[in-house]
Amino acid sequence: MGTSNAAMWVALIILGFVWGSSFILMKLALFDASGAPLVPAFDVAMWRIALAGLALSPFAFRHRAHLIRQNIPWLLVVGCLGNLIPAYLFTTAQTLIPSSLAGMLNALTPMFTFLVAVLLFGTHVRGTQVVGLVVGLLGAAILAFQPGSDVMLGDGVMEGSLRVLTATACYGVSVNVIRNKLADVPPAAVASMALGLVSIPALALASTGTGLGQVFTHPDGLRAGAAVSVLAVVGTGLALIAFNRVIQRTNAIFASTVTYIIPLFATLWGWLDNEPITSIHLVGGMVVLVGVWLVNRASKRPTAARG
Repeated sequence: MGTSNAAMWVALIILGFVWGSSFILMKLALFDASGAPLVPAFDVAMWRIALAGLALSPFAFRHRAHLIRQNIPWLLVVGCLGNLIPAYLFTTAQTLIPSSLAGMLNALTPMFTFLVAVLLFGTHVRGTQVVGLVVGLLGAAILAFQPGSDVMLGDGVMEGSLRVLTATACYGVSVNVIRNKLADVPPAAVASMALGLVSIPALALASTGTGLGQVFTHPDGLRAGAAVSVLAVVGTGLALIAFNRVIQRTNAIFASTVTYIIPLFATLWGWLDNEPITSIHLVGGMVVLVGVWLVNRASKRPTAARG
């Protein structure tokens, strides 16, 4: 049991690095070396999902026996709310806010996971968790409003922050659906088939944009194409298989705590890329993590893996 638990934590740390790096990869796809817009946000999101679905298509074919009537609606929920919609929300958000700020706000995922578990799946709520929710939302408000700084609502910070919050709410639904409705489906099957179902419309939408042309004609286009490819194959495809396995081997709340680790790597990459990281960012990020910790502290109890 100890070895298994250690393996799950190692998996979470690796996932934290991969997903923490995804914010800077989105930035490399969205902007050229001078900071000017390069590939449209919508195109980045759609190509990300289309390429991820293509990369995992061998897994989807191998697990096609699980594509049955009772699973398809839940796979569509995971595909849309766990992949397609958040991909769009995050890329558009990063045209408005720094990648490090997006990574910090992403840490709210466990709180939305808990809220969905309470509202839709009957999880018992405790006083400490309510306090954690309030504290976490306070931290999000600090990050979004930036009190005492020169970055205010007129700069699009509030709009970008709301898009990230909406994406984390989508993740909260997806994580609970995987745990409660798809627990008997192998992790590779969930990730590959959910992506496969939404990758077809994503490819159709991506092909109508100008992003592919920019990749082949702009001086920084190949860099952008490489960023999207890594983001899709590693950050969306392979990482989802690992994440779904963690969910099924533990529980939704534990798995979503990967977002404790994501802000650390997202902030590090932002700092290396000379993003403005202020004391307000750090205070808000810490308040968010304290709130998440309170929510999860009250949730920690022995949980048997469902089989």
